[in-house]
Amino acid sequence: MAVCVVTEPVSLQEAALATATPSSILSRLRFETRGEHDAIEQVLDLMSVSLTPQGYLHRLEQFYGFYAPLEKALQARELTLSPTTRAALASRLTKTALLRQDLQQLGVQAQTLPLCRNLPPLGTHAEVLGCLYVMEGATLGGRMITRHIRAALGITPITGGSFFEGYGDDTGMMWQGMRQLLVSGAPDTQTENTIVSNAMATFACLRGWCELV
Repeated sequence: MAVCVVTEPVSLQEAALATATPSSILSRLRFETRGEHDAIEQVLDLMSVSLTPQGYLHRLEQFYGFYAPLEKALQARELTLSPTTRAALASRLTKTALLRQDLQQLGVQAQTLPLCRNLPPLGTHAEVLGCLYVMEGATLGGRMITRHIRAALGITPITGGSFFEGYGDDTGMMWQGMRQLLVSGAPDTQTENTIVSNAMATFACLRGWCELV
């Protein structure tokens, strides 16, 4: 989660990356996006002991406003991607539906919410991979948030926390698949540069949206 990204899950992400075959793109993403990663953590503050039901609901509304147009834009790119990336993308564009479900559980109709217009660029295969790195990395942090909101707010994946539960027990497997996609999709330095740049842009767009609304 990316995205839904808190300080504690960074260690999970780092551990996952550390067990992979050494790769320039994975190392670069890990270190070069750290500043943006830390910045969005500061804004979201979802692991705070003072998190309230109202604060949690507001974050869900913000995430919906960001993920709904972003997933729609990614869906529009599917036919231009490689078959491998297309298949991986199709199985991952599930966040908007989960957010809509959570919001309904908490009494909010998603269609009434504002949508973000400042999205990261998705014109190339590399840009799509950079964006997905943030979205998929956020699922690791989501597992930590699931436990926190259950303990602090009594919210479970069934009662309004399905977004952060993400892939559930399959989260690790899905993250492994994402790493493989990044490695195979970054054959040269120029492509790596684009992936890293758009991962940072995705973090920045999400942060800007959450600071704005």
